[in-house]
Amino acid sequence: MARISDPRAVQFWDKDHLIQKELRQQFPSSQSLCCQRGGILWDVVALYPDNVQWSASAPVFFDGAVLDVAPELSKRLMGNSMGKQE
Repeated sequence: MARISDPRAVQFWDKDHLIQKELRQQFPSSQSLCCQRGGILWDVVALYPDNVQWSASAPVFFDGAVLDVAPELSKRLMGNSMGKQE
């Protein structure tokens, strides 16, 4: 979390892989997703639009590893905080 200082950022340890299973359902099965190891998503960033329910919208930004995409995420968060929409 030290790399992403935005107070809206939340970090999860998904011990039972429940969040990653839900994330997978938001993407077409044919879509290749980054950061998979043994079929498990790991070290990813998912940015959602404001005020959406989990199952109502796919992320507007989804990538990883966190270290690699932190600058792009920060840029997108900055744009979002100014009222801009992706």
